[in-house]
Amino acid sequence: MAFIEEKRLAIIAAAKEEFIQYGFTGANMDRVCVSAEVSKRTLYRYFTSKEVLFESILSIIKSSIDERHCYPFDKQKSIREQLIAITRNEVDILYHTYGIPFTRVIMFEFLRQPAIAQQIIAKLYHSKVLTLWFEQAQQSGAIKHININLLSDTYSSIFNGLFLWPYVFNIQEQPSEAEIEQKIEHLVFVITSTCEIANAQSSPATNN
Repeated sequence: MAFIEEKRLAIIAAAKEEFIQYGFTGANMDRVCVSAEVSKRTLYRYFTSKEVLFESILSIIKSSIDERHCYPFDKQKSIREQLIAITRNEVDILYHTYGIPFTRVIMFEFLRQPAIAQQIIAKLYHSKVLTLWFEQAQQSGAIKHININLLSDTYSSIFNGLFLWPYVFNIQEQPSEAEIEQKIEHLVFVITSTCEIANAQSSPATNN
């Protein structure tokens, strides 16, 4: 890895820990420089402001997610089996790629500056992979002809209620592996009960 890239990544790693510990408002660029072992001049050569640095961290995280964030519908597998695998991956992304501590920083900053939040979301969070999976499942005749956007929103709302909000706001301790599996099973049961066509598992749709 080139020396310049090493320095840039060191700054990003130090900044992420700084944001987690002090929040966006309390984060101090001098401390980031000390942790990353770079001069302030070097830091500002790569990142012109704290906002740019914060956004860069989000972009890097999103890039790592995009590499494994694709859910093609498989006609040979049941809706339940695929949704369980999808949900496990989404939980892994939330807990191990973003991490609850940094997710908390993101959420609080979005609440503090909704205008900036909208800009960041427009740039970074435009992925519709789950909606596309539901669309493909519907086209294959595996789920009912219902509003796909509403179905995807319902999934996301339940997912966030089970895996995100209680832990971001410190209402509960982060769940154990057994609790995660139980929550995944419950989420998938609710969604499949709503949309799956009985005895039409992954069968192609027919045109009348």
